[in-house]
Amino acid sequence: MGKIVGIDLGTTFSAIAELDDLGNPEVLSDPENNNRITRSAVYIGRDKAIVGDKAVDAAVTNKKNTILEVKSQMENEVVWSTKEGGWIEKEGKKDIKGYVPSQISSIILSKLKDYTSGVKKAVVTVPAMFAEAARSATLDAAKLAKLDVELINEPTAAVLHYANLPGASVNGRVLIFDLGGGTFDITIANVKGKKVDVITSVGDKHLGGRRFDEEIINILDKKYKKAKSKGLDNPLKDEKLFTIAERIKKILSNKDKATEIIEGPKGPHKIDVSRKEFEDSIDTYIEKIKMLMEEALERADCKANNISQTLLVGGCTRMPVISQVITKIMKKAPVKGVNVDEAVACGAAIYAGLQNKDSLNTAQRKAISNVELNDVCNFYMGTLALTIDQERNMAVQYNDTVIPRDTKLPCSITKTYTVVSDGQKAIDCSVTQSEGEEKDVEFVNLISNEPLELSKNAKAGDPIEVTYSYDSSGKMHCIFEDKKSKKKHEINLKPIGSKDFKELKDNLDFEIE
Repeated sequence: MGKIVGIDLGTTFSAIAELDDLGNPEVLSDPENNNRITRSAVYIGRDKAIVGDKAVDAAVTNKKNTILEVKSQMENEVVWSTKEGGWIEKEGKKDIKGYVPSQISSIILSKLKDYTSGVKKAVVTVPAMFAEAARSATLDAAKLAKLDVELINEPTAAVLHYANLPGASVNGRVLIFDLGGGTFDITIANVKGKKVDVITSVGDKHLGGRRFDEEIINILDKKYKKAKSKGLDNPLKDEKLFTIAERIKKILSNKDKATEIIEGPKGPHKIDVSRKEFEDSIDTYIEKIKMLMEEALERADCKANNISQTLLVGGCTRMPVISQVITKIMKKAPVKGVNVDEAVACGAAIYAGLQNKDSLNTAQRKAISNVELNDVCNFYMGTLALTIDQERNMAVQYNDTVIPRDTKLPCSITKTYTVVSDGQKAIDCSVTQSEGEEKDVEFVNLISNEPLELSKNAKAGDPIEVTYSYDSSGKMHCIFEDKKSKKKHEINLKPIGSKDFKELKDNLDFEIE
């Protein structure tokens, strides 16, 4: 039987972990260079793809073939064009040659799974606020990498790791603060022993360390221009500058000043960046983080003093300003003591064990025997319905919530609607998703829309019963029933990936290095 692993598929770095013989999660190293985390960068060559630091190095000479931050594009209908060296929207365009986000992510997953042998199944982590399209694309990527996959939210995986540490003292209501290279999530959960009950999650899919690096590059550009009367050439497209910015960011986590020699159009120049300058430059992002912390507390219906611990996840939590913000809002310092780069992968490995207990040895089963996870629905799941506008005497479409956000999983909720007019022939069985509770159809994502024929003698007011059942694995089953005729239409909404899987597979025939 093949191995089962947990994979943190990150925006800037990724990691893979498995349970050791005693049932403890262990992060696997790249056999080539012994790195425990891998850059989520891909270089596409003529007959091979390169993943990791070497891909970033290749960007210096061939930017158009190097793809970074693919995770930020997972929910979008885009193609990476090696001709243009960027993402191109597919909508309205035919025969665009290139690679979609799921294909690029599959290359990263294939690289990671080769850190050990015999990997057949995996739990892959996604941001808590990843929409249905992004989750589906992640499953496409796993399938392309020949992996049988379950998904788990990143902060949920992290709290599983914290709760399962030897001698762990994580108990009560906790806040998981997950700030990585490209995304930011906050989850509040109740933890009792090894039992984790998620209460709520909030986040920003575009807030992370890469944005902070951009601000450092802006500082370097301004200082170079002030000294040399000419700015740097297209600085936010220069991966060498991002490497320098990342180094400066790390130095400023330990020192008050960082110094680098910057090569520019008018020669080299030594530039100092102070911690205060850096923190001032990211003030807008820090304010957004504060707002999201307050939103999470509000959604969980609790105050800061109700939170026993704040648990850190993600490399950017090493920045002193982050600890300062958390301490100020929560009235206590965050908990340290785990490798924040590896916590998500470790939690995914634990969840992988939970999902595949029959594949574990006796010691592994015993180690996770008391582990229990209860998650929530992270979005409002609804349907499009019609109502009569009395003033205009016409039918108006609106979005109606069936499963509210933060509903405990598993759940099953039934709502009754009615036929609008006599002789109506059919209804649209539509399923929507939104972060907020929206009535306006313009602000929701329509993730399924299929017809149900009504009885021949349908009358206005005939009941239509809609039932959404959402299980703990992320599968939602929707039933639309015409109670008069007993006709039903069923929709299964476990993300299953693209219908054009063969097309996705066709142009990936190369060696992965």
